Amino acid sequence: MRTLILLLFLTASIFAQEIIDISVKGISNPKNDGAQQDRLEAIMDAKRQACEKAGMTIESKTKVENFEIAYDYIETQAETVLLPGFQLIEIGYVQDGTFQVVLTGKIKVLEGEEPISNKELRYAQSLRERGKHAECEQILKKYIDGQNKEASEELKEEALYCFIKWGYAWDTPESVQKFAAYYPDSKYLPALESFADFSANTLYQLNKTYQSSAKDWQPAELKHNDITYTKKITAASDTIIFKNFRDKDQTLLFNFCLFSTDGEEAKTAYKIKLSYFDGNFKESPATDQLKEVEDRFRTFQPGGSPTFQHSASGGGFSDFRMKGYMIKGQVPVGEGLFEQTVQFEIFQKSF
Repeated sequence: MRTLILLLFLTASIFAQEIIDISVKGISNPKNDGAQQDRLEAIMDAKRQACEKAGMTIESKTKVENFEIAYDYIETQAETVLLPGFQLIEIGYVQDGTFQVVLTGKIKVLEGEEPISNKELRYAQSLRERGKHAECEQILKKYIDGQNKEASEELKEEALYCFIKWGYAWDTPESVQKFAAYYPDSKYLPALESFADFSANTLYQLNKTYQSSAKDWQPAELKHNDITYTKKITAASDTIIFKNFRDKDQTLLFNFCLFSTDGEEAKTAYKIKLSYFDGNFKESPATDQLKEVEDRFRTFQPGGSPTFQHSASGGGFSDFRMKGYMIKGQVPVGEGLFEQTVQFEIFQKSF
């Protein structure tokens, strides 16, 4: 059976009493897998959309070979938000070869997850979920800065809320104070103020000196630019666990290696690799389940800056996001080839 994406939701919330009507169309994968599975795919798609409209964040997590596992998972989540009495109307196969159903009924909306009212803001949300942060931020700023003269105050308020919630505010507590001054009676304010208090505190601080010695060198061959390195030391390998705003575990995997060439005037370099997973796995995840934050190789330069640069943006190590988090610090600093001090702090930027 073909590989499918198992969809897991990330956020567990207390349910509010708000009830809304929905009508969504579920569509199967264009690949024909047989009438029974095409029907189940369409139902799963419709119920997934119902979960998202209720405020659940649905995200691809891992690939599985068993379709029934993915279907059962969505069924379980849909039971949480779909009220009894909903209807599934089967349209059947349409001209493009997909099987379609229509789901109508009522759902419970999750507390703190207000449905986005504006079509363009919903598009901005989809951009953010696909990692296109610059484009998402540009749409939000258009409303916040008043570039759209026809935008209502309610829409400006919602855009500023999303701007802070999604982690684009440089100083979260200050931005929340601004929001409170502009919209003192906003329904979004309690959630923002709660997060501002949380985000001002460091989630994790690392200040650690790693020591190794010449006897720890292992044979290795790595070519970088015109230099071939022949020796390697794994100077540090740590698993860092911290709690996020939702009280869920986040795990950052940190690996720091030193490299050297042969000869009396050996050239040396370091490689830092940061990756993470979000705590949904009970055991250590496989390599393909990790999300890479950074993989940086740099040659040591005498007297050079110890500031770690983010390779994707070219910005400083103090300004890049790990799925809604920010890492600030210097890595590595210290003297000598066999003693290096790594120090950084982790803050949460979005919720």
